[in-house]
Amino acid sequence: MKQSIALVLLAVFFFSCKQSPKFDLAKEHEALQKQAENINNDFLKIRLEVDSLVTGIAKLYERQNEILPNIDKKKYQLANNGVFTKPIDDGGSAIFVSGFYPVNESIKKIVYFTEPIDQDFKALVNNYPEIVQVYYNDKHSINRIYPYFDVLSQYEAKMDIPNFNFYYLADEKHNPEKKSLWLEEPYVDPAGRGWMVSAIAPVYFRDSLVGVPGIDVTINLVAKRYLPEKPESMTMIIDNSGAIVAAQEGAINLLSFPPLFDHKYIETIKQDTYRKDSYNLALSKEINVRNIAVEILQNKKSVTETEINGEKITIIAATIPELNWHLLEILK
Repeated sequence: MKQSIALVLLAVFFFSCKQSPKFDLAKEHEALQKQAENINNDFLKIRLEVDSLVTGIAKLYERQNEILPNIDKKKYQLANNGVFTKPIDDGGSAIFVSGFYPVNESIKKIVYFTEPIDQDFKALVNNYPEIVQVYYNDKHSINRIYPYFDVLSQYEAKMDIPNFNFYYLADEKHNPEKKSLWLEEPYVDPAGRGWMVSAIAPVYFRDSLVGVPGIDVTINLVAKRYLPEKPESMTMIIDNSGAIVAAQEGAINLLSFPPLFDHKYIETIKQDTYRKDSYNLALSKEINVRNIAVEILQNKKSVTETEINGEKITIIAATIPELNWHLLEILK
């Protein structure tokens, strides 16, 4: 009798162990929230740096007559395709004046008197490991960008820069509050850096929008810096529409999404380019994957459960308010 009771108790013990979760949900969620907070704080600091750039650039417009006599204008040249540029790397920014507007002396002056902002660009790239490039786009399709690269091989002549999201989303129509903001939906960078998110802000001079500075962070860097490299970890970042920003391979495979690849530059970028709908949880062919998006994005759940391929999984979520993103981790 005692032996039978012992066997029953042993069976109950093993059954309970089998049913016990393989993870401490509270501990996992606390760690995820901390990581989301770290991401948010890093990106908040970067956006505030754009505000500092706005202040600095506005002062250059005010001081342009004082600055112009001190600039070496000989290093700038008009290329055969009508682009005004700086053909030799002098340690500062690359210059691309597309020729969308005829390159006259007034436009050249903007190139000259904005040169001192290069020192701020360098400091940002050197001080922030997240930042890959910094730029200023004047309304006359002038692009000053650091670090230096061969703009003539990357950009197309007569490019209308204010027609791109990293300019017009800062204008008065889209940004009447005239504040700094994140382009939170990843887009393909015309400068050749692949998938990108940017912090931008408008510069006003004499009550008129004259240009937009920006700071770029690549999605590759977001994934490497913020998504853990543990083989068993399945973490992803989605935006507020459910589109995947960055994800680990395990999470992508489990939820049956195509592999995430960086953009290959077969031709120059002529318009805003975003990820396809095939990378969106809310638009998945699998109803249980769509339900994950509903629970997290609409119902504001921080923990949800579902079944994928016959296996029960738990998804925990934490918000990144600075970018309107959500950090997710799949637990099995």
